[in-house]
Amino acid sequence: MNSFELISLSRLKTYSKLLQKKYRQTDGKFLVEGIHLVEEALKSDWEVEAIVVSDHGLVKEIGKLESWDVRQDIELLECSEREFNKLTDTVTSQGIVAVVKIKYNTLEGFWEKLPERSIIVALDDVADPGNIGTILRTCDWFGVDGVVLSENSVELYNSKVIRSTMGAIFHLPVFIDVDLRSTIQDARKAGFNVITTVLDGGKPLNKFSFPERSIIVFGNETHGISKEIEQMADASITIPKYGKAESLNVAISCGIILNAASTYQI
Repeated sequence: MNSFELISLSRLKTYSKLLQKKYRQTDGKFLVEGIHLVEEALKSDWEVEAIVVSDHGLVKEIGKLESWDVRQDIELLECSEREFNKLTDTVTSQGIVAVVKIKYNTLEGFWEKLPERSIIVALDDVADPGNIGTILRTCDWFGVDGVVLSENSVELYNSKVIRSTMGAIFHLPVFIDVDLRSTIQDARKAGFNVITTVLDGGKPLNKFSFPERSIIVFGNETHGISKEIEQMADASITIPKYGKAESLNVAISCGIILNAASTYQI
C-alpha cells in the first residue's frame, strides 16, 4: 500500500468545496465519510481518487487501512485535525474521507437487460435526504433492480443522503435527474406495470398481487405523487391503517411495500 503524504493546501481547498452541490456537479466528485462507507466504496467498482485521514483519526489509531485492498492509483493523504474539519459536516468524525468520482448511469439499454422478474423503485420529488438514503438502503436489502430519481428529488450526492445509504449507493444502479414521465413510458414498453403508492383510496396492499415486472412510485413527503404521474398508473396501492396515525414516513412505507412485493419475486 502507498504511504501517506501530507495534503497540500490547494488540494485541501479543492476537496473541501465538494461539501457544496455546485462543486460536486462541476468537478464530478463527492465525499464519502466514515470507516464503513469508505470501505464499501473501495470494495465497489466506483472510482476512488483519494483517501484523506486526520492525524488524530480513528483509522490511524486502529490501523484499519492495513487490512483494506487499496489500489495503487489511489492517493493516500494526511492532514491535521483542524484541516480535516474542513472536509466534514459531521459533529463527531472518524477522521477519514474518500474522494469518489460520480458515476453517471444512463437508462439507455437498461430495461432490456433486466430479468423477467424485476422491481424498480421510482421517487417522484422526494425531498428529504434521510428518506432518500434510507430508501436506497431498503432497496438494496430487498434486491431491487434499480432506483430512478425525478429531476426535483434531493441530490443523490448530498452528504446526508450518502451517510443514510450506509453504502447501498455502491450496490445498485441509481438514475438521477430523470424525466419521470418519459421513464415510465419506456418502462411500460419493456413490460413494466406502473404501481403508485397512495395514502388512501388504493387497493389494500395485503390484497394486491404484484406483476412480474413492477415499477413502484413513491411521492413527495408533503404532496404525494403528482397528478400527471398518478394518471399513468396501472394500479394504486395503500398500506392498510389500523391505528390513529395520520400518515407513514415515505421510507418506512417503502420498506413495508417492498417486503410485500418481494414475496412475488421469489
